Amino acid sequence: MSTNTDLIRTSYAAFQRGDIDAALSVFHPDVTWTHPDGMADYGLGGTKKGLDEVRAFMARARTVFSELRQEPWEFLESGDRVVVLGVLHMRGARSGVSGTVRMVHSWRVADGKVTHFEDLHDTHDVRRIVEPSGSPRRAPLDSPGQIIEAGLGFWSARVLQTAVELGLFTELAAGPLEAEQLRARLGLHGRGLRDFLDTLVSLGLLEREDGRYRNLPSTDTFLDRAKTDSYIGGLLEVASQQWYEPWGRLSEALRSGEPQDNVNGGMGDPFEALYADPERTRLFQRAMTGGSTGSIAAIIDKIPWSRYRTVADIGCAEGALISRLLRRHGHLTGTGFDLAAVAPYFDETATETGVGDRMSFQPGDFFTDPLPQADVIVLGHTLHDWDLDTKRMLLRKAYEALPEGGRVVVYEALIDDERRHNTFALLMSLHMLVESPGGFDYTGADCLGWMAEAGFRDCYVEHLAGPESMAVGTK
Repeated sequence: MSTNTDLIRTSYAAFQRGDIDAALSVFHPDVTWTHPDGMADYGLGGTKKGLDEVRAFMARARTVFSELRQEPWEFLESGDRVVVLGVLHMRGARSGVSGTVRMVHSWRVADGKVTHFEDLHDTHDVRRIVEPSGSPRRAPLDSPGQIIEAGLGFWSARVLQTAVELGLFTELAAGPLEAEQLRARLGLHGRGLRDFLDTLVSLGLLEREDGRYRNLPSTDTFLDRAKTDSYIGGLLEVASQQWYEPWGRLSEALRSGEPQDNVNGGMGDPFEALYADPERTRLFQRAMTGGSTGSIAAIIDKIPWSRYRTVADIGCAEGALISRLLRRHGHLTGTGFDLAAVAPYFDETATETGVGDRMSFQPGDFFTDPLPQADVIVLGHTLHDWDLDTKRMLLRKAYEALPEGGRVVVYEALIDDERRHNTFALLMSLHMLVESPGGFDYTGADCLGWMAEAGFRDCYVEHLAGPESMAVGTK
């Protein structure tokens, strides 16, 4: 072997194809093998000495994980040491839950043999895969008061939505104000104002001190319209203006299986009618940006972008993902693909963010047009809008548009595989019932299966932010 890195690459390659003997052939018979202690109760972790103990460790690992695969991203060699950065792809043998965990592997080589190996990763993340019962789950509603509070949850929702519509948090971004000052600036009557403001205090959305109201750090960051990179209020504005009434007809949607949206009477392609109205289009674009903010921030760091040169965002809306990716990673160029009506809003983003020379808009309809070619294709909050045949069609088109080694990234609120923990994702799927002719949300396992059908390999699911995760596949 020409370098220690080459030696270690052969071990990863052998492990990948399941040839354990070949994977271990690079190790010294007295190798020191160390894993984190956080999985000791599963018979994993700690320091093993010699190949016999390492083999016993691997045999034990196969009883805990039905899938355990390493994906090295970067090799850093210095003297006798090689440090490898990458991810571990795992599926719990008992839970059936799949996921990925960041890894750092430290190797030391002497005379062509590995003498020391250490695996560093977060065992808390591993336990979330192995022990799905430990996933966050709401406590049962076991009192009349709790049940009533849940049933009247729309009261709290309407208070927050109304505050966003009025621009209350934007007004307070400049500093604290008294109730009378807010009444005058927002053009309100005054009756009920203190109750309204103090309700926001009790909900943890405002603070009050000496009769003056002010934003909390979270509302100042996420609900001030002037902070365009972090503002999520557009989603709440759309919820108030376009989604509130259709959700009032949920029982009818469940009886009929038909959407109840108030854009086009529930008939045909909802986007065709939505994008026919410029004001609705702008509001919807802001909503999509707001709903994606957390996931975009995570995706910027969770994909090894240094490997790729081009990215295409399918259903790009205002272009928030492309613009933020390009600002962080100066070597990337990006394409936004969406219906032609979206172009003006995408162009505004390109101009405002200063990366217009590296991002471009390609108008198209993914039902009739091929997807743009790129090294990475992103489908964010897109698949859930459509029926199963369309979901599969979009993944096939993504596969066709990617080069060998390219990746598809699907992100949205994936339902947990047990369908009992991610309440938001389940509610989002009901939202698709109310708003679309055939859309529905799905589990990570569902998505990985569709990716495999389309031809993708090395598919995995990784948490992003809040209730959202991404499913990633490689061509």
